[in-house]
Amino acid sequence: MRKISIGIQSFEKLINENFVYVDKTRFLYDLVTKGNYYFFARPRRFGKSLLISTLAAIFSGEKELFEGLAISTLPYEWKKYPIIIISFSDISFTYPDELDEKIKDYLLHIAREHHITLETHLSPGQMLRSMVIELSQKEQVVLLIDEYDYAILKYVQDKDKAEQVREIVKNFYTVIKGLDQYLKFVFLTGVSRFAKTSIFSGLNNLEDITVSPHYNFLVGYTKEEITAFFADYIALIVQERGISQEQLLTDITTWYDGYTFSKTDLDAHIYNPFSVMLFLKNNDFSNYWFESGTPTFLINLLKTKNYPMQNFEAIEATGAELGQFDIEDIELKTLLFQTGYLTIKGYDSESRNYILGYVNKETIDSLGEYVIKSMTSIARSSTAKVVAVVSKALQQLDFQRMHAALKEFFVQIPYTIQIGDEKYYQTIFYLIFKMLGADIVVEQPTNIGRIDAVLQTKEYCFIIEFKINATAQKALKQIETKKYYEPYIPSGKKIILVGITFDTTTRNVSEVEHIILTNHF
Repeated sequence: MRKISIGIQSFEKLINENFVYVDKTRFLYDLVTKGNYYFFARPRRFGKSLLISTLAAIFSGEKELFEGLAISTLPYEWKKYPIIIISFSDISFTYPDELDEKIKDYLLHIAREHHITLETHLSPGQMLRSMVIELSQKEQVVLLIDEYDYAILKYVQDKDKAEQVREIVKNFYTVIKGLDQYLKFVFLTGVSRFAKTSIFSGLNNLEDITVSPHYNFLVGYTKEEITAFFADYIALIVQERGISQEQLLTDITTWYDGYTFSKTDLDAHIYNPFSVMLFLKNNDFSNYWFESGTPTFLINLLKTKNYPMQNFEAIEATGAELGQFDIEDIELKTLLFQTGYLTIKGYDSESRNYILGYVNKETIDSLGEYVIKSMTSIARSSTAKVVAVVSKALQQLDFQRMHAALKEFFVQIPYTIQIGDEKYYQTIFYLIFKMLGADIVVEQPTNIGRIDAVLQTKEYCFIIEFKINATAQKALKQIETKKYYEPYIPSGKKIILVGITFDTTTRNVSEVEHIILTNHF
């Protein structure tokens, strides 16, 4: 049984040391034979670095490494080219004014590997130009740049430092546009596409394949790839858990599937490869991807925007908004999409807007726990506990138990934290309900009003109204009077009207009342 690799980014090592390699070479064949300049963005831990390593092996002419893979059956000329690989995540620096020298040190190291001597007084861009020209004396050069935006993202919370870093990398990338005659192939990866970074304005022939339907599966896994390449692990887990393969795949889908990067095939979902491999290795569902790098800058940005989590349930965005963002005015939906917390759920051909939504259980649970902790200072373990209790209470229609669990939760919020208006606790309720795995819509508009929340499970539809310093009966009366429930009667589900009230004096949930809808209404 082949081993599962965690964190190994070398294609050669995967092949030579008997690790599982999910074959993407049919797509790579198209890349290297149909174009020359590419940009490709994906969230972190999605396999971009392994992709760079695999391209390097192809352009190194290492045909023997690809025996049995798709590209070995295709008419490719295994010619060897000089290759320059630059990974900005490997360039360590503490302050922006150090970056210039750190890039130069990095390039000097690459030059030594190619037996080239570079003049140290040159700028990083000039060094790159000099190295490319010298290497191209026999064959054109392949330039592979991984995590091109890493240095900028490091300071995304600090506008001044981020701009300083952006100018440094801008000057570096500007050089590439004048090297066309010396370059065979250029491939850049990153998480984001920053505005005002000249690599994109200068390289007019740079093809952005980020949302290309043809390269949708270039990284990440499909269901078919998981069942084919990890069949032994799936069989083992099925046996250990005593469940069917269908049930196991359903659970894996719930936790780690749901990424869509193309508007033309919305059913072409991608699984998070990092989390899938760790699950198959450990036989334990967990938030592996999120825990591998807590997005502190994202939580802080959400905090400055008053945590508008429910606003991203089905939000529209233009292609331009998805494609890039500016340090001076970072759009939250753009950042959430590019970092992997939102994905494409639909496309409106008339407005040409993308419809975005949350991805899967891992991203919802993890982000929800961190946001609630930031809002309340309550430990993530307490959030997980209240979610579990509320889930069981809703299944059993035990609203007394639900009330007790919510009161116990809110009492943990330190008195020093100022609980704001209805939006504050509505956001907390939204996140708790969202983490149940239920379908929830907040502030659902109707012809005569706006429903605070609609929560749907397989059996039930809960119409929820929140009130501050009022009675639960008043909340229920509003639902009845405005007939918020009417659009959901055709669903065939049992409809439950729920009134939840919050007392700002006690700083807690004061009442939870419900009515089971009957023909009386």
